[in-house]
Amino acid sequence: MIHFLVLAGGEGKRAQSEGSNIPKQFNGTSGVSPLRYLLRFVNNLNFIDTITVVIPKKNIQDFMKISKNINKLRRFVIGGDSRQSSSYKGLENIVFEFGENEDDCVLIHDAARPIIEENIIKNCIEGLNKNDGTFPAINVDDTIKKFSNENKFEEVNREEFFLVQTPQVFKLRKIYKAHIENKKKFTDDVSLALASGLNIQKMDGSKSHFKITNYEDLIFYDKIIKGTHLNKNGIGFDIHVFTEGNFIKLGGVKIKSNFGLKANSDGDVVIHSITDAILGALEKNDIGFHFSPDNKDYKDVDSKIFLDKALNYLNEVDGEIINLDTNIICDIPKIDPFRKDIKKNLSKLLGVDENKINIKASSTENQGFVNSQNGVAAQTIVSLQVPKRGK
Repeated sequence: MIHFLVLAGGEGKRAQSEGSNIPKQFNGTSGVSPLRYLLRFVNNLNFIDTITVVIPKKNIQDFMKISKNINKLRRFVIGGDSRQSSSYKGLENIVFEFGENEDDCVLIHDAARPIIEENIIKNCIEGLNKNDGTFPAINVDDTIKKFSNENKFEEVNREEFFLVQTPQVFKLRKIYKAHIENKKKFTDDVSLALASGLNIQKMDGSKSHFKITNYEDLIFYDKIIKGTHLNKNGIGFDIHVFTEGNFIKLGGVKIKSNFGLKANSDGDVVIHSITDAILGALEKNDIGFHFSPDNKDYKDVDSKIFLDKALNYLNEVDGEIINLDTNIICDIPKIDPFRKDIKKNLSKLLGVDENKINIKASSTENQGFVNSQNGVAAQTIVSLQVPKRGK
């Protein structure tokens, strides 16, 4: 088996924007976080069997949101107090779950390097035919100078140096044993492997395997992603009239009332409008096309099944929701007391951060069809980001 171990346990403070406490691997102004982008790419590599991710304990919820629909993903592992200890914990989890088969290998990769090339990975794996481990590296192109204590600069021969990258690839049994037996501190797994006497080979790397270290790197990553993705927008609208009942549902939140909403399903106009908006952005017709109102199988059904259908289409194209704006139009009930609950529940249903969701409420001042006597409506505009596909 070929295991892919992602080290995402760092705090990434240097790459955080002002006022943000989200580590760089979970952040990204492009709409697709670096870790999400990486996991999606690795999940689509047919030669990778499993993915294990080491994360900070405080970011479990962040991870759960961005790791949806990664079917090769195993359990997450809480990181240690250093890269080395996090790497060991990840290896320990893989060995515990799958054992130490002689032919198994593991790719240990920094989450801060979200963009990687398939051919680089394959070459590193093939290098294990003659070595215990391999790693990608690139030459130093810039001039290097050394600053001395005498406030002088010294020339350094750049031909003697190279930049080490990840993923670093090893025979699973050997790197796991090296971690157990060698407790000295190292900055990466290659250094530990060399100190343990393993046979390690340098392979050609790529500048695309750059590391996000500071905020400028994160901006650079976002620019790359925007160049490889398309923005798609959709609009959805739904309306239902009042009927006898004692509650209505808006955004999956049950609200007590003196009436219900007449519908074949549960009548959740918010989820219906969101579903239609996503379907529209993806050119997938509308909710009525997929779920006919004449089909009695959907009588009183939870509207979540409609939303899940739209989200499945979104996942098929590796798309992401980057912004969602819903306007609930009604005179009653008053939306403000339930706004936070609706937003929180939609965040859970959609698998996106609450800061990407906006809930507005508009009153008709008892005018027009949507008033205190008639019903509730909702309109949604959604912005999606999907990878460009080659023809």
